[in-house]
Amino acid sequence: MTTGAPRKPPVFGPESWSELAGRPWSYWDLWFAAVAVSAYGGSLDELEEHLVDKLRNHVGRRSAEAQLSHLVDLRSRLEAARLTPGDLATPAVLSDKRMLARAHHKVGDARVEGRAMTGAMVDTPRARLVYRARYGRWGAFPVDPEHYYKSFRRHVEVKDHISQDQSFAAVDRLEERLRNLDEPSLTEAQRLALYRAFQTAGLELADRTDDSHGNVGQMRRDAWHTYLGLDWQSAGLHVEEYWADVCDLVVFEPYALDYQEETFPWRRVPVGHAELIEELLLRLAVECRSHYLDYQADSALQQLAWLAVSGRRLSRYVETATRLGSEHWMPIEAMAESALRAGRREVAVEVFRAASSPGPLHEHLRQRCLVLTGVDVDAEGQDPRRGIAPSPSPVVARER
Repeated sequence: MTTGAPRKPPVFGPESWSELAGRPWSYWDLWFAAVAVSAYGGSLDELEEHLVDKLRNHVGRRSAEAQLSHLVDLRSRLEAARLTPGDLATPAVLSDKRMLARAHHKVGDARVEGRAMTGAMVDTPRARLVYRARYGRWGAFPVDPEHYYKSFRRHVEVKDHISQDQSFAAVDRLEERLRNLDEPSLTEAQRLALYRAFQTAGLELADRTDDSHGNVGQMRRDAWHTYLGLDWQSAGLHVEEYWADVCDLVVFEPYALDYQEETFPWRRVPVGHAELIEELLLRLAVECRSHYLDYQADSALQQLAWLAVSGRRLSRYVETATRLGSEHWMPIEAMAESALRAGRREVAVEVFRAASSPGPLHEHLRQRCLVLTGVDVDAEGQDPRRGIAPSPSPVVARER
């Protein structure tokens, strides 16, 4: 029996490649540096632009997010060590054609498997913001929701996927646990913590469930209505913390809990709070956009419209429509129809005009303006009543 040299273990990427400037560097670090030097003149910014294009073209979106997260982390570590990509991917290193080919393959791959991920690839901006939306603001509550979430955890943090039929039993168990905990003796602060914990429990269950029957969604909606009806101010929760938490939950809602109830989260906004909520939503939109989470950034901007419509804040309609443009027809129409109900036809026209930017839904909004107001925003000098029939509401794919 003959024996050869020991077989080298496979390299997936997170393993240590070398040490430089007193710091360890992984194979992913090497591969990113090699691609940056060989294809982008050593510019991590240009490599980032390439990954952003891949992300926005929906070519391996999750993989692109993971790679972008690692790239940001690598840039930070290189700057801290006063190094450049060329210090890792030196000419001697790049002379290894096999390594260089593998680097381009890895960075260009549409899928990064779990075992190949670095810590930064797992802890993406999306992951951090989703975590914040579900758990991250609990410390501001007078009673920590974690106290109640412990009672739900074993029902929702299950390993295996839950089938349609099993989802009914899962919902029954969770609702029964909620009823048992919601005792008449609870203070408002305790009920606030209980139902806030239930929001996260419902989301965790939805992540693991086939909800084709909609029973999980209905359970979540019922609890959402209860939660938003609680007197959080008397419970002692700070105004900004409460609304920041609600904004996070609404913007990072992945299962259309707001379907046909888009204004619901904002129906009980006390006088003087709308300006704060608007500021929080704008801040959240900027934060999401900075991490290329365009869907969530757009969602935050759409919430500005639902907030304004809910409070009939007509003075905010035109500016909000300007921010949205023609990409989002539902909130534009909602603001225009609200203005018409208030007898403010001129505001409705200005809403459509403000949203009249180039885009795939521009024509739809132009026709809706003509039907609702009699004004053609694309033909100011022409007869505004040309008899153009309304187009059917477009079906827009929702990518979360």
